[in-house]
Amino acid sequence: MEAGTYTIEGGDYDRGGSASEQLKEMLKRIGVEPKAVRRTMVAAYEAEMNVVVHARRGVMKVAVTPTRVEVALTDEGPGIPDIPLAMKEGYSTAPAEARSRGFGAGMGLPNIRRSTDRFSIQSALGRGTHLRFSINLQPPSSEAVPLNSISVLPGRCRQCLRCLHTCPMQAVRVRAGTPRVLESLCIDCTECIAVCEPRAFTMDCATEAPEPTEDMVLVLPVSFLEQFGAGVAPLDVLEALHEMGFRKIRLGEEWDGALRLAVLQYAQEEACVRPVLSPVCPAAVNLIQVRFPSLLSHLAPFATPMETARDELDVPRAVFVPACPSQLTIMRAPNLLTRIDVVAPAAMRRAVLKRVANRQREQRGAASAPGEPLQALQVSGIGHVMRVLNAIENGSMAGYGVIELYACDQGCFGSPVWTEDPFVARPRFEPGTVEAYRELQEHCGERPGEGVTRRTTPLAPRAGVRLDADMGRAIEQLAQIEALARTLPGRNCGVCGSPDCVTLAEDIVLGRADAKECAYLGERKDDARTDE
Repeated sequence: MEAGTYTIEGGDYDRGGSASEQLKEMLKRIGVEPKAVRRTMVAAYEAEMNVVVHARRGVMKVAVTPTRVEVALTDEGPGIPDIPLAMKEGYSTAPAEARSRGFGAGMGLPNIRRSTDRFSIQSALGRGTHLRFSINLQPPSSEAVPLNSISVLPGRCRQCLRCLHTCPMQAVRVRAGTPRVLESLCIDCTECIAVCEPRAFTMDCATEAPEPTEDMVLVLPVSFLEQFGAGVAPLDVLEALHEMGFRKIRLGEEWDGALRLAVLQYAQEEACVRPVLSPVCPAAVNLIQVRFPSLLSHLAPFATPMETARDELDVPRAVFVPACPSQLTIMRAPNLLTRIDVVAPAAMRRAVLKRVANRQREQRGAASAPGEPLQALQVSGIGHVMRVLNAIENGSMAGYGVIELYACDQGCFGSPVWTEDPFVARPRFEPGTVEAYRELQEHCGERPGEGVTRRTTPLAPRAGVRLDADMGRAIEQLAQIEALARTLPGRNCGVCGSPDCVTLAEDIVLGRADAKECAYLGERKDDARTDE
């Protein structure tokens, strides 16, 4: 529930702290545990006084549930030119008046980060700062933040077993005619969706376009605009959406472009290792966490564009059209202040297609991109991404500056949720469309977002391929797996429901399968090779 909205006036030192004081009293009245009240009060007070000291005005919004307090504060101020520097204890740009009143010790943002369980900040020079944080009132459940969003429709499975052999993480099992995805290994890469002809794998999204409302913001991937054939221009799609009632539209390119510039700057000025990997694709980030944790230090310390969009949109309701399951997973994270709905790309396309089917494509001029001191190398397709990460892990790509990794071929244009072939759709998209979109947005009274969220807590490796948290136990299990694999026929046929004989041995040792599921158990490996 939304608990309150507080207006803060810049320079009003006499009333500074009144909003956080009201918040504290409200938390006490509903029975929040005293320690959590104090943590919330410290963070809220520091955030409020930052507005008083540095900005013209600001708005603090608060939402509370039995499990969490969430606070978002947006100010109209000069913006923060260097967020990493501002996060350092003792750094301050407070004016003389603030210092004379005892403020400006340079502990505001560090204290907020220290007092909260989740913290994000975006800032743009001349436009202000958006800060968001939350405090857990109860330990978060394991379901609070899902790891992936691949859904299975078991009735559609024909047991062709293509998914077993296609999944780059060997995260799929087929038992009793039903596919199953191992959450600890799945990285939301869409390979199973792409290869499954009966569409047994999907994303769990709304299957009908929502009714537009005045306070709704629609967030679309740029690739959505090129899913209507060569005769429909992206601006035709945007105009159709406006006619349908979607007055506030944001394109993912806003956050993608901001991240690209931030990563290039980070690589040039701060990075200690090369190449720097851009976190532009959530599935690629998942891959690094699971399979290549040694490369986490190569990841630029920023949130993915969709994470930044989710935290930056301080509106009552936002509707996202995800290009892939990894983006859907991000949108499923808890959010109290903004109602977030996710609509299947196919549903949104059907709704728009009714209006744009007969429009003709207009001539559009291309805009030249400004020169950049560093160029970002784009690598797309999960197979290519894995080979590049292997090369980096082996130390053979240190000469590259920035690498953007996309799990899908041709980036988000290659997601299997689209109907247009990515090698056809992506070349059609012209750079001038983004500029035209910005002009349309400004004409509608909206300003494009340019925020980037720097991670304040480093990513941690996921369990992934590790057999057991205890190394001694993992060594024992590995020996059991190797011994058992030598007794299996080596056909690697997948009939058992595991990708190959080695993973079947792993499944048996870990209690996920039984040796009887091997149809060729007892067959000599020489016989298997002869049959093949």
